[in-house]
Amino acid sequence: MFTILKMLRQSKGRPEQSAVAMLGIKGGDTVLVAGAGHPDLAGAIGAVTGLNGQTTVVDNAEGAAGRVTKAAADAGALLEFVQAPLAMLPMDGHTFDVVILPIGLAALGAQAPLVLGEAIRVVRPGGRIAVCEPLPRPGLFRLAQTKPLTDPKDVVARLTAAGLRAARYLGSLDDIAYFEAARAR
Repeated sequence: MFTILKMLRQSKGRPEQSAVAMLGIKGGDTVLVAGAGHPDLAGAIGAVTGLNGQTTVVDNAEGAAGRVTKAAADAGALLEFVQAPLAMLPMDGHTFDVVILPIGLAALGAQAPLVLGEAIRVVRPGGRIAVCEPLPRPGLFRLAQTKPLTDPKDVVARLTAAGLRAARYLGSLDDIAYFEAARAR
């Protein structure tokens, strides 16, 4: 716990470092980032997992590979980019320690159950799935919010209904709510 608080204090002004601390990523972890919407987060995760771990980013969006590669270079990280749809991951089952859905379930719309099912398939037994849901911004920015927002209880319920264990709300930081759940062993 002390390490997480220390990382949060040191990361002031660098939200991707705060996110890595909230997600509990450690050196040596094998991490799948399902979606390249936050390339700086992927780069920061790659910097933490290091040479003993692996960070893989999957996305099918045009230009995603370039954004992720640049973010990884800026962070001094090694990571792999795979161009593929999130609902059909081209990975073997039980491959990753942690799977992160950085744009949340609400933004995935009708694809959310398929993407979550694929995340469950590729995470190892006992591994974690983390979801980052955007929160409404304060003030006038809240009026311009275009992404659908979800009640934290709904996210926990969706993770539990998908067969995951110990689903919980971790907290919120920098306009993002963080959730995690574990795959049964």
